[in-house]
Amino acid sequence: MQHEPIRTLFSRNHDTIFPKLGVFLAGATPSEENLKTGWRRKVIQKLKEDQRLNPSMIVVSPEPETGKWADIDNKNPKTELEAVRDKQITWELQYLQLCDITAFWLPAYWTKEKSGVFDANIAPTSRLEFGYFLQEYIKNPLKRKFIVGSPEDADSIKWAKKIADIHGIKWHFLKTENKQQLVADSFIEEIATTLIANKWEY
Repeated sequence: MQHEPIRTLFSRNHDTIFPKLGVFLAGATPSEENLKTGWRRKVIQKLKEDQRLNPSMIVVSPEPETGKWADIDNKNPKTELEAVRDKQITWELQYLQLCDITAFWLPAYWTKEKSGVFDANIAPTSRLEFGYFLQEYIKNPLKRKFIVGSPEDADSIKWAKKIADIHGIKWHFLKTENKQQLVADSFIEEIATTLIANKWEY
């Protein structure tokens, strides 16, 4: 039987998320010109290539599959439901709650001089989401899995890392000289092994 890869879900689309088998890729979003070559695409590519994973699992990416936000903006909703459903914040909140695995990658930088292959983006929204979903994990670690990492020279992450350390959460670092890889291999591997551990027998 031919291997079927993990499913993918991009922004404003909808699909079924089975308990403990959905991972939401949270973190700093690249600029539009870099979306299709950004860190989330690297994670998705690696997970789709992983023969251990299957389509009962899903990886959720809060960015447009085409790389163009205009392609998914509903500028003329025909119903009140469309007006609510087709907004980015509404969509993200829905799938952040539905996915029991929250994976935060934080390539957060103040300046382009330091960010290198990443956009200069201090990721203010991601930091708020990080705090909120860390609390959700702390309240019920048997329900939710929290995975986090960043380039080792990312800006203003010491406090977040200390909180992760206190709660026994591993922080996956990407060495500064390896930034062109975009994401630490260990970060992707923890996502995969968590999905495998949660796999249903059917």
